[in-house]
Amino acid sequence: MAANYNTKGLSSAEAEKRLLKSGPNLIFKSTKVSFLGIAKEEVTEPMILLLLVVGFFYSIWGKVEDAVTIFIVIFLLVLSEVFTEFRAKKAISSLTKIASPKTKVLRDGVITEIDSEKIVVGDILILTSGTKISADAKIQKSIDLQIDESSLTGESFPQDKNNDDAVFAGTVVIFGEGQAEVIATGKDTKLGKTAASLKEIKSPKTPLQLAMKSLAGKLVYLAIFFSVSIPILGILRGQDLKLMILTGLSLSFAVIPEELPIVITMVLGLGAYSLSKNNFLVKRIKAAETLGNATVIVTDKTGTITESRMRIVSIYPNNEKEIIEKAAHAISQYSFSPMESEIKERALKLKIKDNTEIIHQRNFGNNRKSKSIIRKNGNEYELFASGAPEEIFKMCGNVDNDTKNELVKQTENGKRVIAVAYKKLSDGEKDLNFSELENGLEFIGLIGFQDPPRVGVKETIAKADKAGIRTIMVTGDHQLTAQFIAKEVGIFTENSKVLTGEDLDKLSDQDLQNIIKNVSVFARTTPQHKYRIVQALQKNGEVVAVTGDGINDVLALKGADIGIAMGIRGTDVAKEASEVILADDNYVTIAQGIFEGRKFFDNLQKGIKYYLSVKFALILIFLLPVILGIPMPFAPIQIIILELFMDLAASAGFVAEPQEKNIYSRPPRNPKESIMNNSAILDILIKGFVLFIAVTSVYLFARSQNLTLIQSQTFAFSAWIFGHMALAFISRSDKESVFSLGLFSNKVINLWSVSATIFLIIGIYLPYLKNTLNLYSINFSQLVLTAIIVLLIVSLLEFRKIFALNKLKNRQ
Repeated sequence: MAANYNTKGLSSAEAEKRLLKSGPNLIFKSTKVSFLGIAKEEVTEPMILLLLVVGFFYSIWGKVEDAVTIFIVIFLLVLSEVFTEFRAKKAISSLTKIASPKTKVLRDGVITEIDSEKIVVGDILILTSGTKISADAKIQKSIDLQIDESSLTGESFPQDKNNDDAVFAGTVVIFGEGQAEVIATGKDTKLGKTAASLKEIKSPKTPLQLAMKSLAGKLVYLAIFFSVSIPILGILRGQDLKLMILTGLSLSFAVIPEELPIVITMVLGLGAYSLSKNNFLVKRIKAAETLGNATVIVTDKTGTITESRMRIVSIYPNNEKEIIEKAAHAISQYSFSPMESEIKERALKLKIKDNTEIIHQRNFGNNRKSKSIIRKNGNEYELFASGAPEEIFKMCGNVDNDTKNELVKQTENGKRVIAVAYKKLSDGEKDLNFSELENGLEFIGLIGFQDPPRVGVKETIAKADKAGIRTIMVTGDHQLTAQFIAKEVGIFTENSKVLTGEDLDKLSDQDLQNIIKNVSVFARTTPQHKYRIVQALQKNGEVVAVTGDGINDVLALKGADIGIAMGIRGTDVAKEASEVILADDNYVTIAQGIFEGRKFFDNLQKGIKYYLSVKFALILIFLLPVILGIPMPFAPIQIIILELFMDLAASAGFVAEPQEKNIYSRPPRNPKESIMNNSAILDILIKGFVLFIAVTSVYLFARSQNLTLIQSQTFAFSAWIFGHMALAFISRSDKESVFSLGLFSNKVINLWSVSATIFLIIGIYLPYLKNTLNLYSINFSQLVLTAIIVLLIVSLLEFRKIFALNKLKNRQ
């Protein structure tokens, strides 16, 4: 007799009422990203404290107006830094919400998926293989349920669970199906009570973030060395002691690369957030870092390359009602795959009723591609099996050649085919193992499904191939079905071949490493085969992105460089093991994500190189006057103003840079190569040196005209503003000219440039501001001439691009 359990679950209204009363189903509340909180952290940063020291000395040694200006600048700097960091952290925080866990529950009599944090006491959880249980609950219905409770107990073996047994939040359904009523949520769960004593866990830094933090730490010593040695040399050369101390303090603030980690967080965080808004849900920022390096996409077929529509297009033999009835009986009420849903819909149209009760079932998995269910029908017991025809044929006594020929015919045309079989059991057989029962079955028929390729997949695969990204299709489907679809989308050619799981089992790891260089389609595979394929590719030096949806895909997802779980059909365990969730299960989205990853890395490198170039130029600009024994080109307060504009360009400007035109045609970057390779270092030195030449030339020329110091410094200050603006535009690409990119295509850099120019004009010609900033009202024509001279010098870097491009063409 069937157990008495809730068949409708809570109503939506009742669930909402309980949620308001009990609060969200959360054990740890995510740390709220607060503007004021970040501001508090920023104010206590060593660099800001250093600025306050500068302001303090100005208050003692300088004019009151200077001190006021310094503190206004400090406020603006803190504000810009806080806004930059707030924007990045807010984006990273949003990633967690976008990819938050979902749970299937029974609400209003319908199985629906909701955010796990919205579960309340009384909800009915739907338990299937791969489900991570999101609250403590009491089982109402169990069909061979086995739960992995190792996260709570440390016990490595799955525990059998029957009606009225308790299941706990954080544990995982390994086998079987069922439903359970929630009895505790959030901190009231067993896991919640255990975790109550734990402190908040911060997200680990990515390798690139750690590398940049380390680089910034090393560069600090270099910056401090010049910030101390330049004033000391100046003092020894007879320059004013107070001025040199203020110059050293201001210079240390300007050249210490404290922005480096923020630049990385900005580019990766905002980039990952942007992707996540377009169905590529990046759970961990580390994935955004690795994306652009991918050389191979190992993808499933069904639902990723194909549409997963699964329409029944053929039934063999011509006995539709019996075949659909038996196929429907081989499906449980908790089955939601497109194929099983289509069978259920067809059964509904044929008015097939089900008054039976499931006693036992064997699901897919453990290298099996078929499913068996034992049902009680009145006083009788029946076994229904469906799945891969080869497996079902082996369970049946005899399958004629016409049936086998029909299978070949359908699979050659790209249909996905399942076979259905049936057997009556005696009362004594119902509790035997399936291995003993799955023989001597009666073959019922074949059901053919049409699942066409997704729109745009063929073109995207070709685009990825051109960019050096190979696509490998790994599927559990029949060899001929896989071959047909692979041909349709351009993975398989006449000279290619398909390997099956059986073929893989015969290959050694070394043989697989060699053969995988030329084979891109694998059929009738298991998750274990997929893991071997990933390992073989990685041993060959490939950077692998792999898709997965089942509990057994965890090894491949964790082992891959980029694990991508299916958002629609993926299990909770697969989603938890991955760095990315593919919301639309679409191959096109994967490839686009990888190309976007290339853009992230390009922009990151551009921002870092620009940032370090201007720091290097600033050091040279102050070093030369000390060596020559002439006054400094900038007053201390001007140095601090420069820092404001430098940081804004590096941290915000390059984030908005559009992708390079060659992003779809160039090969992937070597992941072993550091972001600060020899080429990047040389680029930094050359750009910094050119900017130094531009500014110093203007300053030395002004000095040669017997102008006053304040006039000469005004020319130098103007030259710097124009020079580092020009450098920002040129740094937008190392290969393409500014005009080829589109002079106004980066709106953020455009806005920054306009702001800097307006500030310069106001600073020179507004009486109060020019006095405060130690500037002089030079003729407007002189200002324009300064801009032209600086632009001409800095634009030499554009000719360097042309030279480098011609050199590359000659090599090819």
